[in-house]
Amino acid sequence: MSNTSTPSFSVTGAEQARVTRSRVILLGIVVPIVLAAAGALLMISWIPELPSPVATHWGADGVNGTGSPWLLAVTPLGITVLFSVFVYLGALRESTPSGLPTVNQKFIAAMGPGLALFLTIGIGGSVATQRGLDSAAAAPDPWLWLVAGGVLGVALAAVVWLVLPRADRSGPEALPVETLEVAATERLFWTGMVSMAPLGLALIGAAVGILIVSAILAAFAGSGVAVLVIAVTLVLFGAAVTTLRWRVSVGGHGLSVVSIAGWPAVRVAIDEVTAARLIDVNPVGDFGGWGWRWAGGRTGIILQGGPAIEVTRRSGRTLVVPVDDAETAVAVLQAAIAQRDA
Repeated sequence: MSNTSTPSFSVTGAEQARVTRSRVILLGIVVPIVLAAAGALLMISWIPELPSPVATHWGADGVNGTGSPWLLAVTPLGITVLFSVFVYLGALRESTPSGLPTVNQKFIAAMGPGLALFLTIGIGGSVATQRGLDSAAAAPDPWLWLVAGGVLGVALAAVVWLVLPRADRSGPEALPVETLEVAATERLFWTGMVSMAPLGLALIGAAVGILIVSAILAAFAGSGVAVLVIAVTLVLFGAAVTTLRWRVSVGGHGLSVVSIAGWPAVRVAIDEVTAARLIDVNPVGDFGGWGWRWAGGRTGIILQGGPAIEVTRRSGRTLVVPVDDAETAVAVLQAAIAQRDA
């Protein structure tokens, strides 16, 4: 009598990471770009039938903004391509040992096709209703197309979420840190500067640039939206300037992270700290981008990727700060905690 057994198969983290990355690229990048490109080609084919300029904005009294039909036709594709770069950055490096996506990685990837469909239907519908018109002033409000695009976009994003691998909610693993031997009378202190990574600067600059161009176009079109766009641009610019460079300090006082402008600042007293760990951070995958971020119950001052200080407070709240030489900073903070508890 022979014994038979069913072979078991296990997927390693590296294998799962390849599966995750391939699905994210297909569903979060390729599908959205194909959708938006098809919509752009269709709208371009309608240009001979459209008034020039076309209606681009509506108010309570009807059309109150116009623009180039070519610009309107390629806008969904342009925004989709830019967002696809963001999706790719999130998938570029695995954020979990299991190879599964983080919640942020999965959410951003699912947003890609949803955003592309929303823009293509919403803007495409506004263009379609202007075919055969002699003047943009007669263009009907496309609110129904925008609502339809929003509903279908959310539905598509939900489907993509289900098709993508399940999200890993276990949180980051701690990286090894060399223990510092410190006498009871010794005091350690570490400080360093961290600046926004070039890629983060480029994305912030692009966002500000888009808002500035939008404000100029709205102003020339005589749209009341110009004031709102200018206000948003100024707020975004001010927030960027004050948060592009920070000083990080750790020691017997705890942890302090202070903007070069002096504000904003975050200080965690040593008595509030229950744990300090060294972790690895993927800005897009873990926190959805750069800057002052909140994700998964954690607060992050995220200016770069890579090794980061993670501090847990007595309240359970967690602060994450990626910085050069984070390993030394964590070792100093762990030594300060040990001295406090001795």
